[in-house]
Parts: sequence; C-alpha cells; structure tokens
Amino acid sequence: MSDTFLSEEKKVIEVSAGELIFIPKGSVYTGVYSEENTKIKMIQFDIDDGELPEYLNAPIKIDIPEAFDRIKTLFDFAENNLSTHPFYYLSCIYTLLWQIDESYLGIPRKYRKLQPAISALSDFSEKNEPISYYAALCDMSEVNFRRLFGEYMGRSPVEYRNDIRLSKARAKLQSGEYNVTEAAESCGFSNISFFIRLYKKKFGHTPKRE
Repeated sequence: MSDTFLSEEKKVIEVSAGELIFIPKGSVYTGVYSEENTKIKMIQFDIDDGELPEYLNAPIKIDIPEAFDRIKTLFDFAENNLSTHPFYYLSCIYTLLWQIDESYLGIPRKYRKLQPAISALSDFSEKNEPISYYAALCDMSEVNFRRLFGEYMGRSPVEYRNDIRLSKARAKLQSGEYNVTEAAESCGFSNISFFIRLYKKKFGHTPKRE
C-alpha cells in the first residue's frame, strides 16, 4: 500500500507487508492499497507527558528489526483478552518508541539529517530524481549533501542508488519472472548496456547467468 500526505508538497510513502509507518497526530492523508482485501493494524496514542523526538514530527516509515512481530504481539494480547490493564498497553507503546529511537540513534548525530534522503533512495530507487531533490529533502545544499553523504556511506548518492537497483534487479531475475530488459527497466535502468556493465562489476557475471 502507499500513503499520500496532503501538504504544500505531496509526500508518498510506500509500505509493504510487515512494515511500520508512523503518522503524527493531525496528519491528513489518503491510503491506496495495491491488493484487494488488504488488512492493516493501527495503534493510536497520545503522549501526555513529554514530547516525541523531532524526527517523528513528520510521517516516516520505521525501519526496526521484526517490526511486524513486535506489533502483532500487542494485538494478540488485545484480541485474546490476555490483558485489560491500561498500563500494559502503555508499556508496549513506550517499549516500541524506545526501540524506534534506538534504531534511529544508531546513525551518528552528524549524519542523521541524511535520513530522509537515504529512505527515499532506498524506497524509490527506480526513480531518476536529481541529486538536488535528495539534498532538498535534507534541507541542505547539493554540495554539502554530496560531501556528507559520501563521508557517511562511502560512495556517492548515485552509486548507492545503483547498488540498490542492481540488488533488486538480481532478485527479479532469480525469480524467473523477468528477462534482463524487464528487470533492468523496472528497477530504473533505461540503458541496458550500462546496466549489464554495472551488474557484471558488482556480481562478477552478466545478468543472463542468473
């Protein structure tokens, strides 16, 4: 599914099965489901004492290990009436927030401003957005963005995006459902010769061998 958040500039976040998205209170959005009979689970809560961290001030997809299992446990208790004590659910919420914060804080403070660009490059790697687009997501100049990104990731934003595209293309080829051209184009490569050259450099053989 994907959610489109209505603001001065529309933001689309795609969420797959088992993934978690945080939507701040007051956000206006529409959800589009790619498959019929899609089911989602939602947890609504308020923080009475204290504030959420700054990075949760806008809709964001949360990347934490075993996100689905963590959420499922909370709902299993509710659906089976294993606990009716409100403090139980409160503890679950704060534990989840703690896990999210621990995951986010795994990025050194100096590089945390890169998170919106890293997420966009990972989630929408097939899109050929200019580097200035990703710099703007981080509220940085393109020059500073390129420098900081290379310093943190050890490669340029384009190289990072191409690596993600190549991994996705390889998975599609190994599925047997795509030929070389289809896999390349679906992952954002319009130049097949360039795709084959990068593929061989990364994996040590041409895509036809998959």
